[in-house]
Amino acid sequence: MQLICEGHPQISSLSEGLLVVLNHPTVLDQPVLQGGSDADASGASIYGSVMRDGGVFRMWYQAWPRDWDGTDTVAVGCVESDDGLSWRRPNYGLIECCGARKNQLTDLPFHCPSVMIDPDAEPSARYRAFGYADPGKLGNKYAYKVNESGYYTAHSADGLHWVLDSPEPLWPYADVITSVWDSPSGCARIAMKKTHRIRGLGRRAFLTATWSQGVASEPVSALIPDEYDDIMAQQRGFNSADYYGVGLMPTAGPTIGFLWNFRHQLPLGYYQPETMRHGDIGRVDLSIVYQTERGGRWRPVPGRPDWLSANDAPDWARGALYTAAYPLDVGDETWLYFCGTRDRHGWCGHGIDHTAMTQAATTEGGSIKIGLARWPRNRIMGYESTLVDVISLLPGQPTQPGGRLALNVVTCPGGTVRARLLDANGKALSGYGFEDCQVITGDHLEAMVRWRGKPNLPGVTPRQSIMAQIELSRATLYAFDFQLAK
Repeated sequence: MQLICEGHPQISSLSEGLLVVLNHPTVLDQPVLQGGSDADASGASIYGSVMRDGGVFRMWYQAWPRDWDGTDTVAVGCVESDDGLSWRRPNYGLIECCGARKNQLTDLPFHCPSVMIDPDAEPSARYRAFGYADPGKLGNKYAYKVNESGYYTAHSADGLHWVLDSPEPLWPYADVITSVWDSPSGCARIAMKKTHRIRGLGRRAFLTATWSQGVASEPVSALIPDEYDDIMAQQRGFNSADYYGVGLMPTAGPTIGFLWNFRHQLPLGYYQPETMRHGDIGRVDLSIVYQTERGGRWRPVPGRPDWLSANDAPDWARGALYTAAYPLDVGDETWLYFCGTRDRHGWCGHGIDHTAMTQAATTEGGSIKIGLARWPRNRIMGYESTLVDVISLLPGQPTQPGGRLALNVVTCPGGTVRARLLDANGKALSGYGFEDCQVITGDHLEAMVRWRGKPNLPGVTPRQSIMAQIELSRATLYAFDFQLAK
């Protein structure tokens, strides 16, 4: 399915009454994973990834141990689940923590790890990870050498025992990185943080790169906070803004980004070596950005609304939100794990010591916990009609022997959806007019459009041009699949 977004190359025209709407997720009230062992007693954050592997959910996450020293951890836990909601902690016996090796920690020495399956790799490198590593963080617990801080990659046969590809970093920046395997492109896509001086402040921005078969591309500037981000922050009572991270969701069409908007409150921090002011305390909310083509410009949803604001999250996550590296499809839904804190980034209350607060939180599951947001598949943005409007679609590249027109659509009570096929002159094809179309009503993730009871599209020659025109009456279109026969 092709997700609706402004600028989609298959959308050739639309009538004036259509508005872009954002579909907000449903968030579970309670966390699905929180501190429950010595290895993660101070907290569990989904600086990490979740996938279904052989019918089992596996989650790689950042574990904050009971004896946490107040600095960024590199401990990476791996837990398992049959339903994605209730998680068990296997005992791998790999890394010592709090005086024992009986825990769920892998030997991956990364801060902010992303784990994926590389379908092109040998069995010994089936799992691929990207993350941040620093020589001063590894101590004597890890049998690895990294020569300098930066973003590294590693491979594994089982997702537990890891081998660094090199003691040198792929990229020299720090310290938040997310990555995902992009099946349509056959490569990993990576987003990595780098601080720039922007409008007088040191601001977190993101570069993107690709990786395939051991070859990494040079990073390019991708997500740069602009003046409107500051306006959005000030509208919410903050001072300025930048980006703390971004989850990635490649699709057959657009790429969706789940952007971590860091909205700063005063006072600003100060980098002495670079003599830069920067936002250090504030709230982190989530919004949607997207690319209509790989490597293209990232665009916000019109008006830049929050997709999920920490202010609207459950009480345990109302300070800051951070997503997994990527979502996953589960049945008719898409799931995105996120972590949240009650305290804001850099601020846990007047006169409250953060380290002491974190230690006290070990009795209640830690200071950071992992939750779940979910929504119907392929519903991120949509075109909404409150009256009667039309959208014209061009056919995409055929991927199957027979052509089809399928719609992800919801109608209001009394609303309808119809479609017709037009030739190059804008004339309806015989037997494929609105009057021939079986009316669609209700809630459908993939409704096949039928004319006179049949979903078949007419055969065309290579030089013929056909367009589909969708009529929406009090309805919202979220996604479509329009392709002619091969």
